[in-house]
Amino acid sequence: MVKCPYCGYEAKVENFRLIKPPWKFRFYEVKSLECPRCNGIFNYYSGISPKGRKVEFTIRMKPRATSGVKYGEDKKN
Repeated sequence: MVKCPYCGYEAKVENFRLIKPPWKFRFYEVKSLECPRCNGIFNYYSGISPKGRKVEFTIRMKPRATSGVKYGEDKKN
């Protein structure tokens, strides 16, 4: 189960939209995902540590637009 770090939506990885192909970072498999509920984009890290423990966590990738302006666009006065 993956939990969106923005809105708290929790579901299987398959329910989130894959933004780009998965890649490896050390012992993690990293997937860039988009939440179907709030459209927040985040990276989901999962893997087995060298000590044999299962490790999973998420990292936010960009702030969500809350004012109706998309991320990276300037507000027009």
